[in-house]
Amino acid sequence: MRSSRQLVTEPIGLDVEALPRPIVWRDLFGNDHPVEIEIGMGKGTFLVEQAKGRTETNFLGVEYARWFWRYASDRLRRNACFNARTVRAEASYFLHEFVADASVSAIHLYFPDPWPKKRHHKRRLIQEPFVAEMCRVLQPRGRLQIATDHEDYFHQIEQVLAASPLERAQYQPPGSAGQGEMVGTNFERKYRLQGRPFFTFAAVKPAPEPPSFS
Repeated sequence: MRSSRQLVTEPIGLDVEALPRPIVWRDLFGNDHPVEIEIGMGKGTFLVEQAKGRTETNFLGVEYARWFWRYASDRLRRNACFNARTVRAEASYFLHEFVADASVSAIHLYFPDPWPKKRHHKRRLIQEPFVAEMCRVLQPRGRLQIATDHEDYFHQIEQVLAASPLERAQYQPPGSAGQGEMVGTNFERKYRLQGRPFFTFAAVKPAPEPPSFS
């Protein structure tokens, strides 16, 4: 459903091609608070709740679909979530071109498109090159959180991440999730009414080994 109300993206929504490469988070947000990225923010439900409840954290939403990006940006603006920014961009391109090494404390990826037909599996986001980009931008002990309703995709996610440097961790539902919810997004609530199962994965980037003086 499309809103007839005018959607105002400024000052939350950014022109990705006007950003420096890489982005300097302090310059973008005006502080040194930790930065978390949500990839595929949809209508912005997760980002709004997180930005409102965790004002000492900066949030960046990445969304490729133009209408969703505009809607989420306007929604964040209306909720005075000025510790959040959004960009309309393809996720792999954005991480590779704009995000510095070890500069992000968490990445959230909830209900990515599963591309269920076998001939479309190559379009799935969570594959080795993209996982390598996420590993690069996460800080040591930085966290990756994933949720999906698609079991086959979940098994692929497990396999790809098992081969990465990330270490599997216990999934932690965000504080804004309702009772029994994994995330609390619009997608999850719609799928829950349909009786779909949910699968979650979490991992952390290991800290570097301390130097040995023996």
